[in-house]
Amino acid sequence: MAELEATKIWRSNYNPPMMKLQRRLGWKMRPPHYARFWRIAVGYALWFGPVWGVLMWFASWRGQGFSLLSAVGASAVAGILFGVLMAAYYARARRRHKLSKWEDL
Repeated sequence: MAELEATKIWRSNYNPPMMKLQRRLGWKMRPPHYARFWRIAVGYALWFGPVWGVLMWFASWRGQGFSLLSAVGASAVAGILFGVLMAAYYARARRRHKLSKWEDL
């Protein structure tokens, strides 16, 4: 955390609420800037897709006549896209701030 605090990265960015919750549950998690690309992508996709899908279902899709299969497919695509974009964001920030590898800390 000391290396991240020395950068200009916002604290809420390298210690997001989901990570705080995971630590309280006893899980040992790397800050997202040090996590592997695929882990970030899968992690964000697995929570964002279902949450976004349920919200969209009740907010608009149900009233528009979307089938459940279409809603699940759209949620999966949104989750995957969001996960990959977040993983790319953290990878770019890691390179820009010249952060060490997790294994070297």
